[in-house]
Amino acid sequence: MVQQPTYGLRERTLSGSTVIELSGELDLLATTELVTSLDAVCETRPPRLVLDLRKVTFLDCSGLSLLCRIRNRLRGERSRLLLVLDDPRHRRLLRLTRLSDTFDIATDVNSAVARDDIA
Repeated sequence: MVQQPTYGLRERTLSGSTVIELSGELDLLATTELVTSLDAVCETRPPRLVLDLRKVTFLDCSGLSLLCRIRNRLRGERSRLLLVLDDPRHRRLLRLTRLSDTFDIATDVNSAVARDDIA
């Protein structure tokens, strides 16, 4: 029996920003399969990469590792990473792991794209 993916990825461009909407469970299986797609996006060096995590229902340490990997791949480039999340559980997880200050966070995509405090 073939297991159906428990995650989703949708990419689009909005006002010059690359927006990746992730959904479902960001666990070890998902991140193992998503890393290639997200690395390819990082290779294009988008001026602003917005990861919309509002539809993510589960986030574990491998999901956090993936977020850090993307952040590190864009560091030093003329690219910025911004997370969109509104789930208090995910915000708490970032706080508990002391990662909340390492990411720029917004509550919706439109405000993330419109932010002018990051390049």
